[in-house]
Amino acid sequence: MTRSAVSDLVEAQRIAVEEVKSFTNSSNQIKLINEAECNGCVEFNIEINTRGFYRRPGGLAVQLHERVTVLLGGGYPAVPPFAFVKHIRWAGFPHVIRGNRLCIYLDPGTEWDPTQGMQGFLLRLWEWFEDAVGGQFDPTTALYHPVGGVLHRTAGSPTMVAALSIPADISEERVVHRIGLRPRTDHRIDIAAWKAPYEPDLIPGLLVCLPEYLPFGGGQHLSDLLATVRQQLDRQQRRRLETNLRRLTRTLNDNSYLHVIIAVPNPARGLKDPKHLIGWRLRASSVGQALAEVRSDGSKAVNSKEPEVEWTYVDDQRPEVAMRRDVKRPVAAYAGSTVAVWGCGALGSWIAELLVRSDVRRVMLRDPGFVTKGLLVRQNYTEEDVGRPKAEALAERLALLADDCEFSFFASQAQTGLAEDVGRCDFIFDTTVNTAVNAALGQAQRDGNVNVPVIQAATDPQTATLGIVTVTAGTATPTTAELDQALSEKVACDPKLAPFRTFWDHDAHPPLNPAPGCSVPTFNGSCADAMGIAVSVVSAAAAALLRQIAGGYLLALPHSSFNVPALTPVSVSQQTDVLTKIARRNRADT
Repeated sequence: MTRSAVSDLVEAQRIAVEEVKSFTNSSNQIKLINEAECNGCVEFNIEINTRGFYRRPGGLAVQLHERVTVLLGGGYPAVPPFAFVKHIRWAGFPHVIRGNRLCIYLDPGTEWDPTQGMQGFLLRLWEWFEDAVGGQFDPTTALYHPVGGVLHRTAGSPTMVAALSIPADISEERVVHRIGLRPRTDHRIDIAAWKAPYEPDLIPGLLVCLPEYLPFGGGQHLSDLLATVRQQLDRQQRRRLETNLRRLTRTLNDNSYLHVIIAVPNPARGLKDPKHLIGWRLRASSVGQALAEVRSDGSKAVNSKEPEVEWTYVDDQRPEVAMRRDVKRPVAAYAGSTVAVWGCGALGSWIAELLVRSDVRRVMLRDPGFVTKGLLVRQNYTEEDVGRPKAEALAERLALLADDCEFSFFASQAQTGLAEDVGRCDFIFDTTVNTAVNAALGQAQRDGNVNVPVIQAATDPQTATLGIVTVTAGTATPTTAELDQALSEKVACDPKLAPFRTFWDHDAHPPLNPAPGCSVPTFNGSCADAMGIAVSVVSAAAAALLRQIAGGYLLALPHSSFNVPALTPVSVSQQTDVLTKIARRNRADT
């Protein structure tokens, strides 16, 4: 590296050069061959002595000395260097990107430490070789391994959502298939049908099934796909693909796009495992140009005038591929269920959203109220909802969260749900804090007319940082009222729980002062407070439902000004004697 070249570098790069020299001069395993400056970057050519690595089954095959090039850009040290080799002997090996780049950091944002400098990078490079040769890389977990370890996505192009399984009767012998696409927004397109014929409102696209993976990635041109089909299959299949491309393009407007999805097998998995999907698009007016410029022998085009494809990221949500991130959490208790939510206010509106996000299949909302601007401070509505019935507005809002969830809404009192919801749902969430609802619910439970678990929740009227939730078992006893009374007696007997007395000592509540433009306030508190209680209610109730127990919880948010425990559970087993006495007393009163 010349003196003038060094002077063109930024200070961080000059320091990095000295660090590399100092480290390699004192190392017997990593040797600096030379360094050079080009276009504001520093290129180090180093040699790795692999004698000390023990190769295990599945490990990387290396020579005694391996040359690696490290490129240090102008963004250093905020951006880490990257390493690559000038050969393709390691193409297809896990954590080798596009055949020759070494994936030193799987997640640079958390793994690259700029304070460690080039010494830290070189040590990480050494560890990469040690793990690779030692067979420590699991190809089944390597990101985008079937397509060269590359995320195929072009900025500004839409995302393709694949939520439907590819039918098993799509023959592997047929390389090209017509598919149906449904545009949802400017940035989202759904794959709505994997084979023709399909609904007339869908736009056509192509699915190309490849028998082998793509260690060098998907390329940049249509000709790259044609060359791959020719290489992996034969000339006839390449011509068939070209024919389908031309036919489909003739059905499109010049300004519309031809969409192609490519299915690629994962070499680390079995042939019957789901294929990895990548997608691209090309303007219909450019397809003919691209085909015309492809060389007749089917090799990759060398003409720079061939238009590049835009890679459309495939959000693969097929059931056999995607796994929900919450399946091991308590909220999995709600998955696939039908839930009735009575009251769509500061607790119920957030609880309903949490349930939808927990993969419930149907939600029935009941609330006689209307949305006013004043309640937006703590309820799950928007400015556009003002003036609308709460249940209707909330159902419309929540429908945007899940395509496969059904919604029904009723501008009616919760008591109506006792006749209409009980036989159609799996769980009932009552957040009304309504005395008449409590009386009707208690009578229905004692009469044996409520055979589903009821979760009743409320928050304190002073701060909305305390909460109470009861969960019944869907049997005649204990009832919601009996569980509530058990909690009351526990609070009465424990001075540490004194702040929770507010749920039963109604005379201690501060007076309510309705403000113009706001609904009558049932309690004070922020949206953050109400959401926090709603979150705790949903999670605590789910834990009880999974354990199939009836009981209650006293909740307190971490920032609550009351010095009480964050969670106080009271289960049936803990309160058997108390509940028995309460039930006997209630029957005697009746």
